Amino acid sequence: MGTLTALKKSYAKVFFWLLITLFLIPAITLVFAEYGNNQLNQQYTQLFIDDARGQQQDVGELTDFLQQHPPSSVCGPVADDLIDYKNAVCAPQSELWQFYMMDKVAFWTLIASGVILLLVLLCSALAFKSRQGQLLSLTLARRFLMLACSLEVLVQGGMLVWLSFWSTAFFTQTYYPKLVMAVGLLVLAGMYYMIKGIFRKLPPEESIEGEVVTREAAPALWSRIDALAAKVGTTPPDHIVAGIDTNFYVTEAPLSVNEQALTGRKLYVSIPLLRQLTTAQADGVMVHELTHLHEGDTASGALLGPKLHRFDLYLHLMGQNLATLIVFYPLYLYRMLFELAWQRNSREREFVADRNASTLVSPAAIIESLIKVSAYASYRNDVERTLFENSTLHDSELGIARAIAAGLPQHVSSPDFIRIMREQNVPHPFDSHPPLAERMRNVGYNVEEAHYAGVASESPADSWVDLMPVADEIEQQLWQKYELAFASEHEQSLAWRYQPVGEEETALVEKYFPNAPFTLKDGSKIEISWRGIIHPKTGELLEWDNVKNINVIRNFGRDILYVQHVQPNAQGKKRSEIRLPGLKKEIDAFKNTLGYYRHRHQTVRAQLTEPAVQNA
Repeated sequence: MGTLTALKKSYAKVFFWLLITLFLIPAITLVFAEYGNNQLNQQYTQLFIDDARGQQQDVGELTDFLQQHPPSSVCGPVADDLIDYKNAVCAPQSELWQFYMMDKVAFWTLIASGVILLLVLLCSALAFKSRQGQLLSLTLARRFLMLACSLEVLVQGGMLVWLSFWSTAFFTQTYYPKLVMAVGLLVLAGMYYMIKGIFRKLPPEESIEGEVVTREAAPALWSRIDALAAKVGTTPPDHIVAGIDTNFYVTEAPLSVNEQALTGRKLYVSIPLLRQLTTAQADGVMVHELTHLHEGDTASGALLGPKLHRFDLYLHLMGQNLATLIVFYPLYLYRMLFELAWQRNSREREFVADRNASTLVSPAAIIESLIKVSAYASYRNDVERTLFENSTLHDSELGIARAIAAGLPQHVSSPDFIRIMREQNVPHPFDSHPPLAERMRNVGYNVEEAHYAGVASESPADSWVDLMPVADEIEQQLWQKYELAFASEHEQSLAWRYQPVGEEETALVEKYFPNAPFTLKDGSKIEISWRGIIHPKTGELLEWDNVKNINVIRNFGRDILYVQHVQPNAQGKKRSEIRLPGLKKEIDAFKNTLGYYRHRHQTVRAQLTEPAVQNA
């Protein structure tokens, strides 16, 4: 219930900001334009009456005319006998004309904002119909929502510029050019980021760790896949990729394996998981995956994937800039609703695949395989988390696979394992795979919690690994590569965690955070280190522990580093001012290095104080 409540609050928050970004500026503009129209009507009316009285004319008839035809009423199309009157009070570009036009623009912008909101809801509703509906929904959203929201930025940007001038000019009879220019630059920034987002290139195709297993390398494996594919009624995959990740999947999206581009239908198999599964259980998993190919799930995913990825990249860029939040929130709400539709459909697809595996193999095979996969994946995660949290360096030979094999029986017998399995039974709208309890009901086969450990700890007499003569070699190579990368990442994380003590820890920190010198115009050097900033003139170390704030400011073409201290420095000053002549070309690199090293120090301090906070 807590998760659902948080999710509802998240949706409510996004919807609230969507309403603000779409409707607030047009509403303010409409109110201000209406107010301006009324004020100008009164001013012009009074001016005409005063002029008539000054010429000693009868104002009764004039008053009746002005009541029937207020000045703002003739800003639109009028009869021929009112043309002169219109030219007198509402000539193009005049004050009244501007307020009249902005009134209309604001009104229709509010209508357009309502249409955008309706489009968001209609496109989202379409996504709930089917996978084909999702593809159509995303296509429409990318074309029409992105275009409509971009137009909103331009129109509302024009309103802001107009308001920045008239909101002060109307009430104070003056205006502030800097304010108008600032708002104008904000609008231009929004236009720039929209264009940048539309033409942004997609990143390279996804690369995965694994080895392609050819028919020649494992004929028995391919023979079994061919037989199962025939049972399912689908053509076999074009490629089988073997790896050590904790999952199985099929895809038709482009993939790269060891810099080899793979197209067509691809099946990924996990060698460590296959070692846990009996032949029947592995059959159930493979029938499940092949059913996704048969049902067209992977084909639709391959079509949707690039479009969705491009949409997400554009959405991310729009969310980073104040000027494009008008675009961001409607698209973000649509994306959240689309994700609900996507995951709901994915859960339904999982149920279909489970039922097919249950029919063609057995209900027990698919359910027991799920329990074993959950057990292995959860324990591997625990082992790797423990290794990564270790505060000492690891050898490159970590032995993760051996540690998992040795500790898995004890893990599945612990109360924590039952808790993990229960948590997997808690439904969540963004889960693409249904909870285990629902999958059991779906295939009509139930395993009691007390029997989870027995199922998970069962060691198969034979497995699909026996069908793959190259399995041991592939697994050994991949584990070696994985552990080297793991050790490297762990070593780098220690450089972010250490407040170094001793030569070994200091050397590790300095490996990733070496002294970074920057040469100034006079030949002196300012250095940034993990300890702090070394003053170019005095050689004084301004320690990070004594730095409250840092800022690099350019004054009259000169860059100056201001360092505010927590306590007075060696000269008794609360602030150090360091001039940086000659760093014009390197100033960005200097700022980035300064921020990077200070962030490391702040990370270290946060970790050191965390236990004290928890104890308090």
